[in-house]
Amino acid sequence: MRQSIGNIWITGLVITFMLIFTGYLAVTISYSAAVKNKNYILSIIEKRNGITSKAGVGSTSKLTNRSDATVYVNFGTLETINLFLRGSSYKQQGTCGEGVGDAKDVQWYGVKDIYKDKNAISISKNNASVYVDKVKIDNRNKNDKYYYCFAKININNRQNGSINPPAAYYRVRLFYALELPIVSSMVFTIDGKTDIIETPSRCEIDELRPSGINC
Repeated sequence: MRQSIGNIWITGLVITFMLIFTGYLAVTISYSAAVKNKNYILSIIEKRNGITSKAGVGSTSKLTNRSDATVYVNFGTLETINLFLRGSSYKQQGTCGEGVGDAKDVQWYGVKDIYKDKNAISISKNNASVYVDKVKIDNRNKNDKYYYCFAKININNRQNGSINPPAAYYRVRLFYALELPIVSSMVFTIDGKTDIIETPSRCEIDELRPSGINC
């Protein structure tokens, strides 16, 4: 009897340590992937000088010998991010809430769907487009789930009459999860911010473009 109890205790201890190790490994892998995705998003925002949204313009490079197989290289920031996340099989969603980040008055936007269009790229004769579904986060939808969220924080005001937007940096939020067979899925968040962009693009999405700045 005593030996049976001892065996059960040892078996339970082994199972417990296995679960802890498996959970740690799962979180580590998910976290590493989330860090990679977050760093890519930050880098593309910096390279594009902000968050833009536009169709791709065909380059002269070709994917094949077919004359219509043009490589599209000039997608906007959001289109580039969405294609990257789709290619990375990123499917985690979470809530961004209200007042996430630097201050409660920072306005956040969430991307609700990066898989809605069946085709990754919709190609017309002269350009290509990627589906973008972004929404302003407020009290009505702060608990909705998003694939990722972003915000722009202006850090100075240019003199009256300036034709350029004020300097700014951008925050992003992504998600990763711990998923085990006998444990409820737990979603974690990962945040990041860009370096300061002295002159953001004049062609940012309308929601982020200051009044009076025309593309």
